[in-house]
Amino acid sequence: MLRSYHPWLFLLLLSTTSPAAELFLIAHRGGVVDADHIENSRPALEAAIRRGYSMLEVDIRESRDGHLVVHHDQDFQRFYGDPRRVSEMTWDEMKQLRSRVSALRPLSFAEYAAACQGRIRLMLDTKGRQGPRFSQQLESILKDCDLLNSAYVLGADRSKQALHRKAKVSINRVNLRKAIKNGEPVDQLYFLFELGAKLDKEIIDLARQHQVVVVAAINTFRYPPEQHRRLAAEDIRRLKKLGVTHFQIDSVYEADCRKTESDSK
Repeated sequence: MLRSYHPWLFLLLLSTTSPAAELFLIAHRGGVVDADHIENSRPALEAAIRRGYSMLEVDIRESRDGHLVVHHDQDFQRFYGDPRRVSEMTWDEMKQLRSRVSALRPLSFAEYAAACQGRIRLMLDTKGRQGPRFSQQLESILKDCDLLNSAYVLGADRSKQALHRKAKVSINRVNLRKAIKNGEPVDQLYFLFELGAKLDKEIIDLARQHQVVVVAAINTFRYPPEQHRRLAAEDIRRLKKLGVTHFQIDSVYEADCRKTESDSK
């Protein structure tokens, strides 16, 4: 019977009903990022798929000539050694860049989405200036790759508004309470997205009562550098005990997320 379902419905059923698929990991900044894999790259994407992540959080910006590009920072200094900003460069200029690791060029969002089609879902973090065709292009690429209905949307309010009721968009605790009070179908429209350190039992219980997915962000830059491993591990253990199963993580925390109760004893 399951064969007749849409592929993403099948994935949703697995993530909500199968004990083996209870943990839902979202790879921050486009995949597994380490000394061998740079952010938002094809190798990082492929590594995340191989390691069983359920979703990729990908950063999207717009070039000077209106192309959607997969890149986190405002400029290309950190990985490509080029101080020019994404918004100052054309897509043809960006294609000439090569990263210090593996000599890769930046990816367009169309290329990135095509690599994900039928393989893994996307969490979109739209950044920077957005021209009049940004949201239209974003939606068109997602539709072409059959990724729209299963997507989660963060980032700029303009993108969240454009994709509202087409994909699930992030909501904080204040606005979740308002949406519930207003009678919105919150389970269909939103996911609760907050820093792992700030999530507490009260808001987690409220979200679960209304069948809203809770996503905890466990990111390196949110913790003091000298304590990030310990504090992140503590947050992950606490949140798992409270029933949280969805974690948006930097890959350094993957092992902590995958630990079972027996591993910790």
